[in-house]
Amino acid sequence: MKENKQEKGLWPELEQLEKTREELRKKLLHEELECALRLEIVDRLMTDLKVDPTSFRKLWIQPLIAAGVTLDVALLCIAQSHHQPN
Repeated sequence: MKENKQEKGLWPELEQLEKTREELRKKLLHEELECALRLEIVDRLMTDLKVDPTSFRKLWIQPLIAAGVTLDVALLCIAQSHHQPN
């Protein structure tokens, strides 16, 4: 009996595991949505500027990556700058 109580204390309760799994699922969905929105904004920007993807990458993405940011951060910066109020 004593061993079962100790083992039970080592493992999270099923309800806690389900809650944690649901929280992780929500975070992943939120991140996926944010990524999709960034890509949509960048795509719209390329269309508005009439810039092909290769030129866009060379002129916009590569300088940010050279400055030390990741591709995700570069896309986020571009997307945010495109939607800032004047």
